Amino acid sequence: MSSLVIPVVVAGVAAANLTDKLDVFATFFFDMEINEQIAFLALVFAVIFAAVGLSSSSSSKKEAIDVVKDHGSYALSKKPVAYPYQQIVAAKTDKEKFLCLYPTLRDEMLEHMKQNNEMIPEAVSWAQRMMDYTVPGGKLNRGTTVLAVFQTLKGRTLTELEVAQACVLGWTIEFLQAFFLVADDVMDGSKTRRGQPCWYLLENVKLISINDAFLLESFVFSILKKHFVHLPCYSRLVDLTLDIVQKTEFGQLLDLTSQEEGTIDLSRFTLERYKLIVKYKTAFYSFYLSVAMGMNMCGITDESAYDVAKEICMIMGEYFQIQDDYLDCYGDPKHIGKVGTDIQDNKCSWLVVQALDRCSDSQRKLLEENYGRWDDKKVENVKALYRELGLENVFKAYEEESYVKIQALLQQVKAMPKEVFEIFLSKIYKRSK
Repeated sequence: MSSLVIPVVVAGVAAANLTDKLDVFATFFFDMEINEQIAFLALVFAVIFAAVGLSSSSSSKKEAIDVVKDHGSYALSKKPVAYPYQQIVAAKTDKEKFLCLYPTLRDEMLEHMKQNNEMIPEAVSWAQRMMDYTVPGGKLNRGTTVLAVFQTLKGRTLTELEVAQACVLGWTIEFLQAFFLVADDVMDGSKTRRGQPCWYLLENVKLISINDAFLLESFVFSILKKHFVHLPCYSRLVDLTLDIVQKTEFGQLLDLTSQEEGTIDLSRFTLERYKLIVKYKTAFYSFYLSVAMGMNMCGITDESAYDVAKEICMIMGEYFQIQDDYLDCYGDPKHIGKVGTDIQDNKCSWLVVQALDRCSDSQRKLLEENYGRWDDKKVENVKALYRELGLENVFKAYEEESYVKIQALLQQVKAMPKEVFEIFLSKIYKRSK
């Protein structure tokens, strides 16, 4: 029933019963002062609009709780999403289930471009190629963790619908990751990403990649709206995502401004600055976001539970980034999927911070003369100094200490199953890529 029907019926019945009193109302009205007439009319219209609003709210509320019973309490019967349920059931691992959803989401975004935004075939084709090149090629740990966290918190086997929705939420993080990486590669002048040339280096892409990064970010919120707008957790998911995007960009700002353009001032590379960069650029979106999204999907609203999750995820995020810095210098490019350039890029890396804390005056002079230069010989001089300072062993000792610290912290977790965090830890401990 239309939201206007109830107010109209009520008004019609009232008017029929007051027909013989209209002359009384007319006399009463025209005897008023003009300002009184305006006030009276304002009151009448306010009542009418309130009636329409209440009727509309009632109608919307009824529609929102009209759910598809066969697939749980999350999907609206009004317009269910065509998830690939058969593929999800056939999939053997969480990663296989997760990958089932990418074509659906990509095609939805392409359809959104065509049907809702009048994009021509050329633009749609570009977006498809760009998404396929930048979004699904990574390890997918961030996205698949949402599914694992959701299942752990539920404490039971998930329905096909719940699996699909958790995977969709996970893919929003992977789209976000693609947005950050496309932009980051341009800013850093990186050469390879995930075993292939960076997107911006392709002949016909170049600086169009900046707009592509913006597109990837916008798709995150389009996906959230399409799949979760009918759920109680939707507004929290949007607020969470916006907050994490901003925090990550703050971290990128700290990283990019750790050195002034054209200068090399190693005194700016402090452990305090490094920890702040890691916390904001990596830990929030690579660790906390996956856990917090799973918690939101489960309807957890206790802020103390989120505080616990944040504390543990910040420690894990720091551990992960230090691993990343180590692999940038010591990892095999064929294995890690990229050529490390932290030394050439004059990055505030964990290794250079540790070197500065341990080096003699002569070693510091060597570091100042060689760090931040795109010269193979100078890069090798820096790596030789790292070996001289025994930084590989320093890293291995740090790795073991961090693992013990994280395990001890997990034993104190009471607000939620500690398995939520053990999922992450198992994926990153002693990783080699």
